[in-house]
Amino acid sequence: MYEQVKVMSSHIHYSPLPTNESDISNIHKFAFPKISRLKIVGVTFVILLSVVLVVISCFNKGYCSNKSVCNPESEGNRSDRGQYGKGEHIKFHHMKRRLPQCIIIGARKAGTRALLTYLNIHPGIVVKGEEMHFFDDEDYYYDSLESYRKQMPYSYPDQITIEKTPAYFTEEEVPERIYRMNKTIKLLLIFRDPVERTISDYVQIAEGKKSKNKYVASFEDHVLDSKGNINRSYRAVKSSIYHKHLSRWLEFFSLNQIYIIESKDLVENPSVVMYDVEDFLQIEHEIKPSNFYFNKTKGFYCVKTDTLQKCLADSKGRQHPHVQRSVISKLRRFFAPHNRKLYKMVGTDFHWAEE
Repeated sequence: MYEQVKVMSSHIHYSPLPTNESDISNIHKFAFPKISRLKIVGVTFVILLSVVLVVISCFNKGYCSNKSVCNPESEGNRSDRGQYGKGEHIKFHHMKRRLPQCIIIGARKAGTRALLTYLNIHPGIVVKGEEMHFFDDEDYYYDSLESYRKQMPYSYPDQITIEKTPAYFTEEEVPERIYRMNKTIKLLLIFRDPVERTISDYVQIAEGKKSKNKYVASFEDHVLDSKGNINRSYRAVKSSIYHKHLSRWLEFFSLNQIYIIESKDLVENPSVVMYDVEDFLQIEHEIKPSNFYFNKTKGFYCVKTDTLQKCLADSKGRQHPHVQRSVISKLRRFFAPHNRKLYKMVGTDFHWAEE
């Protein structure tokens, strides 16, 4: 016969199992005491709360090893207007929109998009892909600095926010406006052979007109005046007289705050240039030679990381039109004295050809 075990004092007594219903009911009360529903709910709540607190703790510590996840705007190197903004409203703990600590100020058609794309590889940098034009747009500028800040991507406290607007370099009022925002800001500036830059500037404008079925005059018609001399009022020419524009920036910023890059160096040795830029920004060296590969079809370097393989848009590296040799010679003679003034101003000879 089965037996029931009862513990009384320190002795064990054996008794026969009950044979009637009343005795069986008493056993249930003894063997399986009731647990109140309130206690069950309380224990469950404590467990769930503990799990939630653990998750929150992880985010408080800033755990996020994937830059493209932590900051969706920095994912990839999107070159089309507006694409950098995908997901920019997603943020994590400790992230917020900050005013830029560095700005790529120009020069136009010298490689600013490539520079921004390469900087975006660095985990300590977040970039605004869209050109802001805050400091050169009267209406936008007088709106408020806060409206400008709100357009920046989310970043962590130890990350550098960078925007680029090449038009800043040539606009007279911009240096002082940026100085008022942050007198210690760091600036990145790219110079390109002025003859090549002038032609490239023309090509971009011409392509835009063609896409709208508008008439496009030849480069020679733009760059030469009625007497056959260089048209000094042509905007593409004026933008290439670098020393005049740089002199305005040096009224507010020292050369130590402006890192100058020669476009050819960025095209031919991007990893070397980026190493020096990292030094200028005082950040760890994270951009490696392995992050670049040469695309023979496009004729320039593209970006490669563990999660990304990206080239600049097809609009970059456009084929230049044939320009008369005599016009090229006139341009080189025109720019030669201006180039020498720039070399003296920055203490570097870029060895741009003279004729």
